[in-house]
Amino acid sequence: MDVFASETAPFVVALGLTLAIALIELLGLLLGAQPSAVVDSALPDFDADVDGVELGPLSQTLSWLSFGKLPALVVLILISASFGLIGFIGQDVLRRTIGFAIDPWIASVPAAIGAAFVTRHVGLALARIMPKEESEAVSTKAFVGRVATVFRGIAGKGHPAEAKLTDIHGKTHYVLVEPDEGEPNMPEGSEVVIIAQEGPVYRAITKLKPAD
Repeated sequence: MDVFASETAPFVVALGLTLAIALIELLGLLLGAQPSAVVDSALPDFDADVDGVELGPLSQTLSWLSFGKLPALVVLILISASFGLIGFIGQDVLRRTIGFAIDPWIASVPAAIGAAFVTRHVGLALARIMPKEESEAVSTKAFVGRVATVFRGIAGKGHPAEAKLTDIHGKTHYVLVEPDEGEPNMPEGSEVVIIAQEGPVYRAITKLKPAD
């Protein structure tokens, strides 16, 4: 089969993307940089559900694909490589058995589903032999005393809102906050100080602005 045939175009692009990501990571290592760390720091904490904070559908899907368990660029390599290989091999098998390949966009559907499962299982296997350094693990108890910003909803007593904060490693975490006793409601954009954790919710007080 012609590598650059139209029926294999999306799969060749995926394999090319795999090579590009791998080269970026290799170049970063040679220059003393960590592209994976930059990408990971921009992603939310996908282990939040372990501590009782419910993840949204997108975060649940990314977590299922092993984001948060492996460096993000490694997961992207797994996705693009498995998608490209499954699709390319599948089209080649069809051409050899029935004499023609199917439309590449139709072939992309089973290839994407297969890639998701391959990424999931290979990612879990790699995570077991490539554990995160303990120095990077941050307990949610360490969030107490840190400043968070309310970014979705209005936090009121009994009605928590979503807020985000940055831990000591520069990683962003998404938490649920509500005002402590006697504190006013906290609208979007409010900077608050977390003072305690009660299950999946953190109690917070409004951050005092410095006097003029």
